[in-house]
Amino acid sequence: MKKLILWIALCAVAFGTLTMSSEQVRKLGITVHNVRYIQSESMGPFIGTFDYGDEHSYNYTLSTQATVVNVIKKPGDIVTKGEAICRIASAELLSSSYELHDIEQRLKLAQEYAKKDAGLYKDGVLSLRDTQKSNLEVMTLKVKAGEVGSRFTYAGADIHPSEGMVFTIRAKRSGILTLSPLMGGDKIEPFVPYLKISDTNALNAVIMIPPKFISAIKKGSSVLDKENKVIGKITSVSISVNRLNNSGAAMAHITNPDESFRAGTSAEMYIAGVQQSKWVLLPRASVSKYKNKDICFVRTSDGFAPKTLEVQKNFRDYVAVSADGFTPKTQVVVEGIIYLKGLLGGMGFE
Repeated sequence: MKKLILWIALCAVAFGTLTMSSEQVRKLGITVHNVRYIQSESMGPFIGTFDYGDEHSYNYTLSTQATVVNVIKKPGDIVTKGEAICRIASAELLSSSYELHDIEQRLKLAQEYAKKDAGLYKDGVLSLRDTQKSNLEVMTLKVKAGEVGSRFTYAGADIHPSEGMVFTIRAKRSGILTLSPLMGGDKIEPFVPYLKISDTNALNAVIMIPPKFISAIKKGSSVLDKENKVIGKITSVSISVNRLNNSGAAMAHITNPDESFRAGTSAEMYIAGVQQSKWVLLPRASVSKYKNKDICFVRTSDGFAPKTLEVQKNFRDYVAVSADGFTPKTQVVVEGIIYLKGLLGGMGFE
């Protein structure tokens, strides 16, 4: 190994580049990692609460109280259209089921009469007025059937009970179950959504913003977690402040969620400022000290070049530095730095 390092030192070329073949890189155990660009200034931390947007969700409601009989699927489960989620006992749905059956029978009879009346009108036996009455009865019953049927649609329930007054609730669409009963015996309150199915990519966050920051936050600003990873974008910012908590609200669409993000939970978040300057995030392992300066080693076409850094901010796993001299394709050394630093003295690097 000493002979290899000595040979590399003798091959160091002008302009501060350590020339090295791929085989030599491999033998020294040198590995590299891509840099990552970020917005150079961010505000926070703010508290953001996760939820799934109603614009990409389907809510289930009842107009009267009901009781959960048993639970088949629970919050967080992925469901497909038509899949059973739970069963509920509802006097309203039982009454509506009987009512709908009666309307459908009357509608079937009314349609038969309307068809006969149309034939009699064509033969000149009935007047136009009598024929129109028959058609009006059919239209009225269709509207009534639609109104009663919508109660089952809003509830997500089968039209007919599975037993007694127990109805099966099914998924009206595929997605993630973001709200649902937790156990049998739970009460379902009137007009309060008791079940919600959302698109899996529709996670949002409501972020509470102190008044002094509201004007600096714009639609489209990046939202970052405490490790400075971009997790979403601001989609709207309130123009007023809630007097109860003295905060405005910014809505963010979460495009890069962490596995820990769950609807109803909260997390610390940061919001990128409006300025356009950039920082580069380097893995902490790639940054080291040399003659009281922060440096890293950048991968070149034929080896590695040392680079002095302007550190802007330290994170747990990354170091933010000025973006000068970096590109989105830049790679820096994360393992094997000790061998490269040993060669700097012979290069006169300052």
